Amino acid sequence: MLHDYNIEVNNSSDLKDNTILNCSMELSLLNDLFRKNLIAEAEYIEIKRKILKDYKLL
Repeated sequence: MLHDYNIEVNNSSDLKDNTILNCSMELSLLNDLFRKNLIAEAEYIEIKRKILKDYKLL
């Protein structure tokens, strides 16, 4: 073995529900819609605010 890594996995309930990952994916999809001009800036801002509020980041 070239490298001897010790990887510790945190199995707390915070990581099991993948909240940060889900929030990030939703924001990424929202950003794609906005960059492709499929939604207006006002819609983008309102939806982004709602996503952040749903994940208790705002």
